[in-house]
Amino acid sequence: MRLSITRRGGWHAWGPVSGDFERSLAAQAGSAVIQPQVDAETRRGREYVRITVTMTIASADVAGALAEAWQAFRDAARDDSRGWDLASAAAEVRPEGQ
Repeated sequence: MRLSITRRGGWHAWGPVSGDFERSLAAQAGSAVIQPQVDAETRRGREYVRITVTMTIASADVAGALAEAWQAFRDAARDDSRGWDLASAAAEVRPEGQ
């Protein structure tokens, strides 16, 4: 599962909170959410950064996997939902072995 979301405020806003977010994301690991991590930070100028998170989700269906991944992201973002452009979120879900 890959989840990509734009960080509002660009690189300058992301830099100070990135460590806390990565630690909070890693803390979401469990039996359903496996190895959550920040996989990429795509920058375009000072005002744009898109964060890509990867993780494996143990779920019987795609909808359940997407819900688990989204919840792991939201829990990692905690009270910082205004710092993210949630409307820009994109997910890529691939069944095991593909």
